[in-house]
Amino acid sequence: MEKTMIENLDLLRAKHAYTAATTGPFSGENGGEVVKKLPPMIRENGLLGALAYALEKNNSGDYQKAFDVICGHLNELKKVEAKDAAGLLDELIKDSDSLKLRVATAEALLYLNYLRRFAEKK
Repeated sequence: MEKTMIENLDLLRAKHAYTAATTGPFSGENGGEVVKKLPPMIRENGLLGALAYALEKNNSGDYQKAFDVICGHLNELKKVEAKDAAGLLDELIKDSDSLKLRVATAEALLYLNYLRRFAEKK
């Protein structure tokens, strides 16, 4: 008998976040610190504001790396076409409406629930 696997959004979020936390840029003792700061930053400043902050030149690259991972997840779900943080900002500003921005923001926050926990455990 062949197994049928049904993947829901929570399973897809968890799989991607686990892989990103264990093989991605969140290494070291404080690897999860940036990821813990992102949800409040997004809630207070919006996804576009948080992305703009992550892409500032005087930032460490950690915020950008975190958004690259988030963008990879959004791309995997076919919510955006961008492949990295800079492309995500460009796409959301130039080629989207408020619905697409709200969907991307909500999905990013839901995804960060998993990424934050897995990055902390590491």
